[in-house]
Amino acid sequence: MQSPTIPFRLGSPRRHAQLSQFNARPEIHWFGFRGAFEDPGTAIITLTKLDAGLQGGGGTAAINGGVIAAGFDAAFVLAGLGHYDSEVVVTLELSVKFLSLALVSDLLAFRAHVVRSARNFAFAEGFLSQAGAGAPHLATATAMVAPASPR
Repeated sequence: MQSPTIPFRLGSPRRHAQLSQFNARPEIHWFGFRGAFEDPGTAIITLTKLDAGLQGGGGTAAINGGVIAAGFDAAFVLAGLGHYDSEVVVTLELSVKFLSLALVSDLLAFRAHVVRSARNFAFAEGFLSQAGAGAPHLATATAMVAPASPR
């Protein structure tokens, strides 16, 4: 059961700047991820490419579990960026449950949202499913994220 989504704290112009910075990161490009925000408080990560090195799944044409964990990590960081006016949000804890193979032939999307937040950290949950509405979850995850302190 999905917990209620907390609406983004940052206004649309600041979220747009956060999203542009996020999508320009080298690790986001390397994995082939692309981030987006959906009101009231959902972060979405889609896969723009699926190189052979991202596949695994016990000899099937499925996405490797480590890549799925990285996709959730990216989605949780992006959800945090919609709440904190910080250039960097870090994942403090991540737990993934794999429910079914995520086949490379499917259009997939990671969706994450904050369910409880404070000034210095937030709890979030997310799921991976085919991009269409109402598709069953292939994996679920929970996380704790926090804005990074400036050095």
